[in-house]
Amino acid sequence: MNLPNVFFKGSISNLTYLAMTIGVSLVAPFFILVGTVGLNLVIPNLLVDTTFLTVYFVITCTSYNLFLMFVISTGQVVDGEDVAHYFSILVPAYNEEKVIGKTLKRILSLDYPPELFEVIVVNDGSTDRTERVVRNFQKRYSNLKLVNISPERGGNGKSSALNTGFADFLLCWRGLEVRPRQRWIIGVFDADALPEANMLKQASFQFNDLSVGGVQTLVRIKNRKASFLAKLQDIEFLAFARVVQYARTIFTGAVALGGNGQFVRATALDTVAIREQQEYWKKDSLTEDLDMGVRLIAKRWKNRYIDSTAVHQEGTETWLTMFRQRERWAWGTLQALVSFVLNPRFWALKIGLKKKIDISIYLFHILVPFLVILCWIWSGMSLVGLIDTYNSFPLAFCVANGVSFFPFIGYGLWKERKEYPLWQLVPLLFITTAYTYHWIPCITSALLKLATHKPIWSKTPRFDKQEPTILKRERDAVIIRPKEDEEAIIIEEGYHVKEA
Repeated sequence: MNLPNVFFKGSISNLTYLAMTIGVSLVAPFFILVGTVGLNLVIPNLLVDTTFLTVYFVITCTSYNLFLMFVISTGQVVDGEDVAHYFSILVPAYNEEKVIGKTLKRILSLDYPPELFEVIVVNDGSTDRTERVVRNFQKRYSNLKLVNISPERGGNGKSSALNTGFADFLLCWRGLEVRPRQRWIIGVFDADALPEANMLKQASFQFNDLSVGGVQTLVRIKNRKASFLAKLQDIEFLAFARVVQYARTIFTGAVALGGNGQFVRATALDTVAIREQQEYWKKDSLTEDLDMGVRLIAKRWKNRYIDSTAVHQEGTETWLTMFRQRERWAWGTLQALVSFVLNPRFWALKIGLKKKIDISIYLFHILVPFLVILCWIWSGMSLVGLIDTYNSFPLAFCVANGVSFFPFIGYGLWKERKEYPLWQLVPLLFITTAYTYHWIPCITSALLKLATHKPIWSKTPRFDKQEPTILKRERDAVIIRPKEDEEAIIIEEGYHVKEA
């Protein structure tokens, strides 16, 4: 194999993809610019009234954000621990040899009676050593199961793997039948997940309320100290996700579920099944977790968010990888917006107007960056004299809209002040705000692809470094093996693990 040629071809491929996605994301702003200029030619001295944008931002951003902070300051989610439920934890895995060993080691050592939980790895047609790593763990853990999907049938996305794990395996083949069925909880972890030890106990406590259908836990970025880009993603989860989700738990119980650290009651899954297609997680949804959360709410279940425990996942360490990931998230959110809020049947649901409005605002937030583009383009054209703009609101409203997320960021950082000292607060407020503008090209590209492409699932690459692990016998003989093989060596040869 000619490695220089392979590397060169891979670089060309990445550059081509980057050029295409940037080009696609610039098409919409280009049409806005050309359309405005063309209109100005037809109507000389065109005056663009931007009042509607300010009204939208005041209602859906500034006022809504202040309301959420008020909700958090006046209420709280009661948390606690219990061991009252049986958990079946699904871990979809597609070529995850870099991370699956660490994930299984952490999940299987959770502080919960081992007879009350099982782990099902859905090997989604992997072509690497994922299956080998899992089988080595099975020699030691009787509550670990492996479902293999052939490479010919696999690789169709997370939702397909979850449906296989639950509908094809758990419902048909699981040996333990939980009684009563409402005690059975289905958990979902990504293959890079590192949940905190108390997670199942915390989730079990929430499910003591029989009206709760889903529980979502706080997400942290585990490589936040290795990459500043990953650190910004950690702050994003600590600030925006935590504040919005926690407040929505208190206010409406209409929490959005995430793909990692997600728990759903089995009887709730029964009610949202797409029975005609034998689906539980929607196959053509690029954010099957978000879609699942809204469908639970539509069936009058409550979803809860807890930050008393967290799952740590890997953040992306390059802008290109993050663009691909966030474009998929944006695309999936737009799918949910069309499927629910823009669907008349959603407004006919008997779930209360408060929840409908809350879900609508939450999903419509995906369009905020696109509207920011409008502001930038029209402001720039006005600045160079191509058009004139008018706004009924004073400048103070525009400034307030621009910094309306500061309380979210400040609150999230203050809650983790041991890790993010107060002296970092002010600079991180501005850096994180600037960082959020990466959503503009992601969402613009997603809008265009929603109209022109079929949904395509893309796996986020892993950045986990495969460092060697030193394994010692009691008589101090030393052998070095790759980390993904460490469990096999422990089981088969009786070594004790010592990290290098």
